[in-house]
Amino acid sequence: MDALVSFLRARMDEHWRGALAAGASSAARTWSARSGRVESADGETVAPTSGEGGPGERARSEHIVRNDPAHALRRLESTRRLIERYELLHADLVEHPEGEALLREYEEVVLPLLALPFSDHPDHRPQWSPREESSRR
Repeated sequence: MDALVSFLRARMDEHWRGALAAGASSAARTWSARSGRVESADGETVAPTSGEGGPGERARSEHIVRNDPAHALRRLESTRRLIERYELLHADLVEHPEGEALLREYEEVVLPLLALPFSDHPDHRPQWSPREESSRR
């Protein structure tokens, strides 16, 4: 699990740096869809769109906005906290009545699911892929 946690932390660091570079100030990290462009809160054009105004253009603009640096940083913070919780459980620094079961859930389900978005990364290992559950509840 140490290798998987290290892999996740490295990917998170890459994405964190990318989100900061994409929006250097806090105002620039929140984007809005405008006609013909996506812009930061301070009015800078982040991405031009075709200007055709069709549903495809609007969908692309909204997708870009939903993945603005501010959202990316919040998503990364959430992932960081999940990994931190696992590390505390693994080091026996958190008492939990179902600690062993929770630790197993992290190792078999949570961490592999957190790695799933990075499955195309060259450092991703096949054994980190989430296992399909044989029965759904």
